[in-house]
Parts: sequence; structure tokens; C-alpha cells
Amino acid sequence: MKRTQRTSDFLKECIADSLLRLLRTKPLEAITIREITELANVSRVTYYRNFTSKEEVIEFKLDKLMTDWIEHEKTIRNTSACELAIRFFQFFYSIRDIVQTLIQAKLSLLLLNALIIRFGDVFTQDCAEYYRQIFISFGLCGVILTWMDTGMNESPEEMGKIVTETFFPQEQP
Repeated sequence: MKRTQRTSDFLKECIADSLLRLLRTKPLEAITIREITELANVSRVTYYRNFTSKEEVIEFKLDKLMTDWIEHEKTIRNTSACELAIRFFQFFYSIRDIVQTLIQAKLSLLLLNALIIRFGDVFTQDCAEYYRQIFISFGLCGVILTWMDTGMNESPEEMGKIVTETFFPQEQP
């Protein structure tokens, strides 16, 4: 029986959620595939059919979350840079448990990679544009990680305004 894409994505999400749960109590290297699959209630075959590494599981989860957010954002018209920045920080606030788990597990680079892939055009032929996008991705990742690592004292709304006013002042109304 052939699995549908929806079923496959659901099983991959179960695997990812299980790995993230385990990461809250154990380092990545100490987590076994057996532990992940048992917690996810899937077979080892399902794991290996979909993933080649535990890092790939986390990358899948981050990509899925960011893709869903981006698709939702595409439906919103006539938005200012500040409003978009606020929604960006609201999104990261909504997944703070995942990001904080990655910080604790010293896997923040996976978030950086996800930002570069999702918010940059890695296939651009313009060298300057490519480096601009990399610079922005590193900067946003650093701001997100610092904000979360220091207790998120500022609201997502405050963070959106800070980033917009500091880095994109010409975008202000």
C-alpha cells in the first residue's frame, strides 16, 4: 500500500517531535534511533525511509515550520517592513520551545542553516546579493538566539520594531 504525502509528512513530524522531546533531556549523540522511533510509535524502517541523520530530522521540522509561515505570509498583502518583522518575531516566539531546545543542545547552527535556505536565494548569480542575504540570515539568527537565550525580555512587537528601526530605517513610515 502506497503512503500518501500527508501520511508521510505526519510520520516525519512524529519523528521530529519525538527527537525534540528527547533532546530536552539528553544530548543528540546519546539519543538512539530506537528511542526516537519508540517514542514516535513508528518503525525503524519508517525512520530510515525518510531520514539519514538526526540532524536531518531537525532540519525537516524547521523547514516545515518556516515554509508554513512563509506560505501564510504570502497571503497577507500591503504590509510594512515593521509589520513583517513583528510577525517574524511572533513566529519565532511561537516556536520558542524548539529554538530553546536547539540552543540548549548546542545545535543553533541548524537554525542558521534553515534561515539561509528559507530566506535566501542560494542560487542567485549576483555575488553581492548572495553575501547580503547571508549577512542578513546570520544577523537575524544571532538576534533570535540572543533574544531567546537572554530570556525574551522584549516582546515580539518590540523586537520587530528594534530590528526594523536599527537595520532598515528607510523602511519606516
